Amino acid sequence: MNPPRHLLLACLVAIVGIAMTGCGRDPAALRAEVGSAPVVLLSTAWCGYCRKLRGDLAEWGVAYEEFDVESSEAGRNAYGMVGGRGVPILLVGDAVVHGYSPRRARELIATAGLGAASP
Repeated sequence: MNPPRHLLLACLVAIVGIAMTGCGRDPAALRAEVGSAPVVLLSTAWCGYCRKLRGDLAEWGVAYEEFDVESSEAGRNAYGMVGGRGVPILLVGDAVVHGYSPRRARELIATAGLGAASP
């Protein structure tokens, strides 16, 4: 059974809306919230992928600032500003990486000339 076309269109609009959340964010306001560290990790204490990303950053020799989105007001605010929908979220300069994506994280870090994270 195929769903009606209008339901498919409504779902597509909702998905695009979710994906666009945070696209209109204000980088200056975000940086005012989390500071000027080139690399910022938004995480939780219990998240396994956050733990993996912390390990990757350490392995790559990348210094970073970390905010727990559950226990830090700045972390919660930043999470909302970037349209958070899960953790980890990595900020590299003005770029935002949602989820555990080591390849994309390494690319951004290498492009920024930070750490030994050449792709």
